[in-house]
Amino acid sequence: MSTALGHALARSGDPVAGSGPVGGSGPVRALLGDLTLQHDMGGLVRGRLERDVDLQLVVLADDGGSIFATLEHGRPEHAEAHERVFATPQRLDLAALAAAVGARHTLVADGPGLVAALGSPVAGIEIVEVRLRREGAAARRRALHELLVQAAHSEG
Repeated sequence: MSTALGHALARSGDPVAGSGPVGGSGPVRALLGDLTLQHDMGGLVRGRLERDVDLQLVVLADDGGSIFATLEHGRPEHAEAHERVFATPQRLDLAALAAAVGARHTLVADGPGLVAALGSPVAGIEIVEVRLRREGAAARRRALHELLVQAAHSEG
């Protein structure tokens, strides 16, 4: 998240030094999980003298780290330990976090809502919260991986 903010700052240029945008123009978008956002929340706290940036953070919010369920310790026989140690369910209110750092918050409930959020203009910092179910995430990822492998083999 801090890297995305730094990239957005570089794109906005330095009005004091008179330099133009660096590395392209337009908003920066970053995709991250809710635990990643939580671990790097401080990156959104900026000084009042910092210039504005156009940054859209798309946060996959599944109340913890479902990605870890794809690893060995995510197997069913480790479910209890996995939930406490790796999934680490949180009670983070992303709308309140956005308000605290002066960012806009958009809650997305489905694919069309995400398409609309990504298609809207980005002005300032926005957190787009995409709510996902953590239950069954590992099985969904495995099924998607298998489909991708099959598609790759059928192309070759």
